[in-house]
Amino acid sequence: MQPSPNARTVNGLRDEPASLRVRHRLEARVRAVLSRTRDDAGPQLGTLACGTLELDPATSRVRVRNAWVELTGLELKLLAFLMRHPSRAFSRETLLEKVWGFSVGDTSTVSVHIRRLRIKLEAEPARPAIIRTVWGVGYFLEPPTA
Repeated sequence: MQPSPNARTVNGLRDEPASLRVRHRLEARVRAVLSRTRDDAGPQLGTLACGTLELDPATSRVRVRNAWVELTGLELKLLAFLMRHPSRAFSRETLLEKVWGFSVGDTSTVSVHIRRLRIKLEAEPARPAIIRTVWGVGYFLEPPTA
């Protein structure tokens, strides 16, 4: 960041008008939010593979147990995020922020989408083996092996 032409030096300390300090802080906050959302939010081009689970973002389909499964847009984003971070547990709040882009909201929407993904992906949705729950923490993807 370059010194502002409106800044002045008093006793060796740089002093800027309050409006410039506010603008610099706002710019820093916007950059921080963009860097967090840009990294993990949506599916990227190319097939993602995690164990025997394969996700094709171009067709919005997932291959599991040698069968293709159709996903909605949010299911695709959620699964892609979990596949990029296998075996790492995420809270509902974190998933809401990283996948949906909301820092505040009803976390039950995450639970509903996880349940729908389980119905589509799991052999036994009542006993999930792919998208697992860590009680008190959140959800993680266990890469399927066969």
